[in-house]
Amino acid sequence: MKSILLREVMNRPVASIGIHEAFSKVEEKLRNKKIRHLPVLDEERRVAGLISQRDLFRIVSPRRTEDGEEVYDPAALDRILLAKVMTHPVVTLHAEDPLAAAVKLMSRDKLGCIPIVDAERRLLGIVTKTDILKFLDRAFHPSETRF
Repeated sequence: MKSILLREVMNRPVASIGIHEAFSKVEEKLRNKKIRHLPVLDEERRVAGLISQRDLFRIVSPRRTEDGEEVYDPAALDRILLAKVMTHPVVTLHAEDPLAAAVKLMSRDKLGCIPIVDAERRLLGIVTKTDILKFLDRAFHPSETRF
């Protein structure tokens, strides 16, 4: 694993959100893109923070519709400032860092993802626990059909 670089495992392009966007956009992007982590970018498109599905649930509880769907009130969400509730600072790595570095950080610090950045902290990709598991599955079972 020391010879495997994060550029081989990371997801790109990455859904992200601007630090000054309405908080309702967080919920919308997480739901529409079916993702759990959203890097927050500053005005220069550098990683300034991270917001997750778990953060959203912790900050505001959704309500259930009659058919069991969880929905949020966009007006209530928009009263929240993303910059005040996002996780920051954010642990980041570079595309040329080894996968082993990400595994160590994620297991030690209980991280669900690590944004991958360039030298100026501009977002290049993201590595999640699921990405690592999928990569390992392909490595261990290269000829099997994927679901």
